[in-house]
Amino acid sequence: MIRTFVISHCIVAFKYNELATISHMQEYSVSDLMTRDVVTCTPDESLVEVVKTIASKRFSCLIVVENETPVGIITERDLVEVLADTLHGITWEQLSVKHFMTSPIITISEDLTLNEAILITRSHKIRHVPVVDEEGRIKGILTQTNIVEAYYNSAAGF
Repeated sequence: MIRTFVISHCIVAFKYNELATISHMQEYSVSDLMTRDVVTCTPDESLVEVVKTIASKRFSCLIVVENETPVGIITERDLVEVLADTLHGITWEQLSVKHFMTSPIITISEDLTLNEAILITRSHKIRHVPVVDEEGRIKGILTQTNIVEAYYNSAAGF
């Protein structure tokens, strides 16, 4: 029997006998799953350069920081808004990250469990969440992809 779970707009199917392994998901912490090598930008950075970075590295977002502290996030959804505005006569040269980033930003601590992190992302309807230390400095990012990979690895017994 196949069971299907919806995880932040992604559908993941597991065989019924593999469902027991998903209970081990509670053992994961954000620190286990987050991406540590976070590429960031500043609020005043050129939007053209940010779009080039996102496209060339195939990212879905960049965290916007000031002094290593997240102050916003620029996502694919934000870039759709930029595209809509450029169709209304605004030129790319007039645009900087601060005009389109999502701010204030929701952040989490790396010692949260995966289940706690999922509750936060679902309740705020976000697909990317920066992970910060006690001083609020960026330590990583937890994405929808990290969560789906954790479910897959747990179900597959990795």
